[in-house]
Amino acid sequence: MVYANWDFYNRVWHGELTAQEFERWSSRASLEMDRVTHGRAAGAPDTMTDALAQCCCELAEAMCRQDQAASASCGGAVASENVDGYSVSYRDSAGGLDGAAQNTRLNICRKYLCRPVNLMYTGVQR
Repeated sequence: MVYANWDFYNRVWHGELTAQEFERWSSRASLEMDRVTHGRAAGAPDTMTDALAQCCCELAEAMCRQDQAASASCGGAVASENVDGYSVSYRDSAGGLDGAAQNTRLNICRKYLCRPVNLMYTGVQR
């Protein structure tokens, strides 16, 4: 389930992604939202509809920026560089996102998905 559509993104959020980019990244952002909420986002109350859409928009933009940054650095962050002999070493990105990228995504989700219902709650409910 995608939590924001192009009309919301374009008219309400006023984002900078193209329609094609938004379609790609909004579906991935929605999957990330489902992951961090353990599937509870799909069953969220109607009072959270706008929060879900806003989270999806901001997360899609962040994921797009992170992808562009990873592409610009050949898939990994620079681990070391030697100017005289021009040697550049990159951190291995096979392990997925670095900690900063993961924290960015998690903080975006926390901003929108914890009120009025805490969809990210991971404790035991009675």
